[in-house]
Amino acid sequence: MGRWLEKIEKGDGDTPRKPPRSPLGALGGEVDGPFPEKSEDSRPVTSTDWLEWIAERCPLVPEDRRHVATGLLRLHPRMQQRLAERYVETWRSAADDEPTYHKRDNAGRHAANLIITRLKRGAEYV
Repeated sequence: MGRWLEKIEKGDGDTPRKPPRSPLGALGGEVDGPFPEKSEDSRPVTSTDWLEWIAERCPLVPEDRRHVATGLLRLHPRMQQRLAERYVETWRSAADDEPTYHKRDNAGRHAANLIITRLKRGAEYV
């Protein structure tokens, strides 16, 4: 055996570190490194995480959840982030523009869901 393997077996010297855990959770390893583990503050990385992220910022009814989920599943993770941010921004601006208080949620839902409908039809890009 080589010297490196002998050092590892005996526990002497520096052993190579395991690769750090990536933000996407692909590799297992130590936390301290260029790619820290996903923390509570980090951005979501799956479509389900993005759906929860949206739900925290604007109310979603079950039909909205299905509609948004199908729109997110069609996209690359980076584009999912853009769609989620755009969905919330559109929802909030449409709700703020509605003068009647009890109609605000519906106005926000309609405007935000229209983005996903157009995306599915190929008429709009994220």
